[in-house]
Amino acid sequence: MSFFTLPPKQSKALRIVNPETGQDTLPVPTPKPTTPTNIVGQTVTAKFKDGAPNPKKSAKAKAKLAEVLWVPPPPGDTPPAFDADEQYARGFDVYAPPFVPAALKQINEYAGTAVDTFPKTLIDYLQYISGILPTSLLPALPRPKFADNPSLQNLSPQCYAKYFRSLIEVELGYQRKENASYSLYGHTGILKFNDPNEPTVTITVPGLRENTPNVEVDDEVQLRQLRFDYGGHLESNLFPWTGYIYNARVSAVVRATETLVLRVGGITYHTAEVVTPTMIPPWPTEFLVKFNIVFFVPMVRYTPMIDVLPHVTESLDLAEHFLKNDFDALDSFIDEVTRNGSKRPNPDALSTTNVYWKQSMLFPTEADCSSQTNMVNWLEHYNGSRFDESLNYEQRIAVDSVICQNYGTMPYLISGPPGTGKTKTMIEIALQLVRNVPDVSHILVCAPSEPASDTLADRLSKSMNRNELLRLNRPTRDSREVLTTLLPYCYMQNDVFALPPFAQLMSYRIIVTSCRDASMLMYARLTNSDLYTVSSTLHQQIHPTLPPPTKARLHWGALLIDEAAQAMEPEALTPLHVVSPPLKGPEPLFTPLVIMAGDEQQLNPRTSCPSTPLQQSLFARLFKRPVYANHPLARRLAKDAQPPKQQYQLHPDLLPILRPPFTNLIRNYRSHPAILAMPSKLFYFDTLVAEADTHERNRLSSWSGWRGRRWPILFHDNPSPDDLEAPSPDSPSSTATTGGWFNVGEAHLACQYALSLFRSGLVKQREICIMSPFKAQVRLIRSLIRGEQYGMMWEVNVGPTEAFQGLEHGVVILCVTRSRKRFVERDRGLGWGVLPGGVKRGGKGEQERVGGGIRNKLNVALTRAKFGLIVLGSREVMMGDAEKEEEDSDEEEDDDDDDESRGEEDTGGEEEEGGKKKAKKEKGTSSTQGTRGEEGTEWAQIIAFCERNGCIADSNPLSGSPQRSQTQNGEGWRGELTKWETDILLSNPHGGRGSHYRHGGNTFTSDVTSASASRTGECSDVDEF
Repeated sequence: MSFFTLPPKQSKALRIVNPETGQDTLPVPTPKPTTPTNIVGQTVTAKFKDGAPNPKKSAKAKAKLAEVLWVPPPPGDTPPAFDADEQYARGFDVYAPPFVPAALKQINEYAGTAVDTFPKTLIDYLQYISGILPTSLLPALPRPKFADNPSLQNLSPQCYAKYFRSLIEVELGYQRKENASYSLYGHTGILKFNDPNEPTVTITVPGLRENTPNVEVDDEVQLRQLRFDYGGHLESNLFPWTGYIYNARVSAVVRATETLVLRVGGITYHTAEVVTPTMIPPWPTEFLVKFNIVFFVPMVRYTPMIDVLPHVTESLDLAEHFLKNDFDALDSFIDEVTRNGSKRPNPDALSTTNVYWKQSMLFPTEADCSSQTNMVNWLEHYNGSRFDESLNYEQRIAVDSVICQNYGTMPYLISGPPGTGKTKTMIEIALQLVRNVPDVSHILVCAPSEPASDTLADRLSKSMNRNELLRLNRPTRDSREVLTTLLPYCYMQNDVFALPPFAQLMSYRIIVTSCRDASMLMYARLTNSDLYTVSSTLHQQIHPTLPPPTKARLHWGALLIDEAAQAMEPEALTPLHVVSPPLKGPEPLFTPLVIMAGDEQQLNPRTSCPSTPLQQSLFARLFKRPVYANHPLARRLAKDAQPPKQQYQLHPDLLPILRPPFTNLIRNYRSHPAILAMPSKLFYFDTLVAEADTHERNRLSSWSGWRGRRWPILFHDNPSPDDLEAPSPDSPSSTATTGGWFNVGEAHLACQYALSLFRSGLVKQREICIMSPFKAQVRLIRSLIRGEQYGMMWEVNVGPTEAFQGLEHGVVILCVTRSRKRFVERDRGLGWGVLPGGVKRGGKGEQERVGGGIRNKLNVALTRAKFGLIVLGSREVMMGDAEKEEEDSDEEEDDDDDDESRGEEDTGGEEEEGGKKKAKKEKGTSSTQGTRGEEGTEWAQIIAFCERNGCIADSNPLSGSPQRSQTQNGEGWRGELTKWETDILLSNPHGGRGSHYRHGGNTFTSDVTSASASRTGECSDVDEF
């Protein structure tokens, strides 16, 4: 607990004197004593000594525990960590990095003798290419075009490369700044000489578990060894460091213990100054030394994004040139045919499909989309067998559309909200392509991250053997990260991942790799363009008398990108370039397909720059193109998602219509309907349908924590104060900013709920997840829940919100953490927390979101739970200004009603003005109905949903005050009913034993039993609708 209870952050170089008392240090407030309470706010009087009762005690003790769960209060003898309000009032920047002495920082500016450690795992692409392909036949690489004006322009085909090159340069600058904040000064490391040829240094890096900094094997880390005297003070009379700059390489990363092992070339006993002339060999092999440590930006992650841009520019420029001169070229072609009577096919002739392919993939329009002119049921037209017979209707729509190729030449997008099975759909598409499409023999399957790529390969391995499937990894990846069952599908040389021999690589039907590692194929010149150019040129040289083929057979037939919404657009260009057809040559026998699956409402691509267009993926940008966004079947235009088949049943009056180049998955197989209701409304236009197993989603129906509520969702208003994390005593040398905010009361409350759930016997520890958007709160909860006072529950998964993308847990306990409104706007600017901001308009009517991807982060947090969701947070902070804005809106409506109710003498201009107000009011109402909730009021609508349905904790364990009931003073913030609630009302219009509540001036009868109406502790059969 000492990590979270440090005194206020102060400089050790300057005395900070309190002008009121004259003391050198600021006074620390004494914490108030806390009365032990349970999760329902009852004061505990049970006679339990020294913490919670032992589960091995008598049955009487267990019964007492089940009735009243004791929660130990926070330690009362430790001061708060960091009083942000007090420091802010005294003029301190609470977000400033910790103080580091200038003498330590200055050492990093000195020149010295650089000693490089060379990487172990480099692929010699030139040697690989020269051994398999005639290099003289390969097409010349296009030269990059540098931007004359570095200012950003609007994205267009004409400035595509310049646009993203500028963004990458800006991102690199922010990445360097971020990495500089992770520098460590005077940091202790363990120098080992176990291998004389390769000494190592082992260091502990704070934040490594959360990828701050993001370090991988073979990354470069700079070390400068410091000189300290016997008293542990930096030497000032002599040179304060050894004068050697060691550019070490990462040998191993152990994120669980936040440990890095570095290979340090050139360091010896003497250069490290760890032995003296009086020491007699053999010398020890381990020494404690201190370093200044700097983390470099690994350019290997950005180089492929930069190198692929000239290829894209060449294609886009050629397409523009071809479009401008299309008619002239056609007239010339006709004249030549007329003179010669016939024309022999020219292998260098430009194919319209090849020239426009990349432009169609990056800037699709309606011209690239096929149209439907008759009422053919194309879903039943495809009668091929399926590898997975459990596919639902929407998944079969997506698979059959790709196989039939009836939507045009453009990317096919699969919008897959959480739990809808988008990866399952992609696996079926991949197997169908290589098994049942004659002209597709090889495909490339990618994902932005290594774990997501491993998941794809693991699922494909169930249907493919080792000669058909390859999991391609870069050499620097640690083999211990790969699943044991997946290693046989990987190629390794000397225990290091490598490129397989050319013949073996060409024989695989499916190659699975990350978007970043697809650059291995690009640098090895194994793209469709390179392979076809070499093969066609060899064919002409070997058979000069034979006519060239009229159709080009390409190696790669399709590209599949899963979780595409998490990939930066330049990152997705690398695999796109690998499968793109050659610019010169005949029409392809089979035009390569591009299929992407993802969810643009979940996490965006991670960037160091807090606000950059790189946070918008290619997948998300394409969905904003008119050909997708304005299609009648687009999700935002969907009027009703149930029954789903109505979405694809067209009326003859609508023909002709463009075939949809996308599929919206709507069936959620993960969450309880009550858990899914608000995310569906807020993020997916109320189109999601809950189809999780009824027995599984009702597992917690008998848990006493629901107190008779019918829905497994609970909001607990927690006003306990939050604090900003102070520097850790374990890492005082780090200049990184703190881990953000933490809330001691909320942390104990979360552990209390987890302990209650586990001891109920209804769930296992590994099925419980506690998440918070702040690293400081995550570390605090981990330290508490794994301590003796909470039963040492090591299997409960505790982590930051971003870490749970793509995962699911039975019960999710979400800790909002913030309980004070001050600094919330600053947090949004930094991308901290899960409190989304509103939308502000720019000067030209453009909308700018406050807080970047916080809204997406909130969606991830709400959609991980299967059968239980508990939200802990301050209602006052989470509601924001929603109630005030609604009151103002009601007053305006009342004023409008007064204007409309005037006498007949108020006519003319006043009547016209009243008509405008009424029209404006009706327009505003119709524009928001049936769509996503108003942005910026997400938490207000979630809390209103909980209050309408009685899903509010009965009392506050920390303050003992009763929670808000269904309404406050008779009228709470109303919000809007979700489609799920509306369906319940329609299914039981007379209410029966349900409760009544008001919404928008109307009284509804709900089939939702409030907490005060039922205390049976059992859920009803509401899931049978």
